[in-house]
Amino acid sequence: VVWSRGATAGDHSIFVGDLSPEVNDFVLQETFFQRYPSVRNARVVTDPTTGRSKGFGFVRFGEEMERDRALVEMNGVLCGSRPMRISLAIPRKPVGMAGA
Repeated sequence: VVWSRGATAGDHSIFVGDLSPEVNDFVLQETFFQRYPSVRNARVVTDPTTGRSKGFGFVRFGEEMERDRALVEMNGVLCGSRPMRISLAIPRKPVGMAGA
């Protein structure tokens, strides 16, 4: 799975934006796992230099139906101190496939 910019093809993943600085991988995963037991993992993207959150992350689901429900049900729900902005994670093209 490539997490730095998006999901890989075949993943049932969502993009989660507007995360507050105190949200880490565990908090993000637990926020979704409470409602969606098929959640496989969650990752908050951090700056490699400072280690600080970039304010967005990804959540991967085992079931497409749960991912689709989360797209609707979790948009605007608080995670930490801010409402989340949810959208479909866009799969990255494999390296070397530019223009394909």
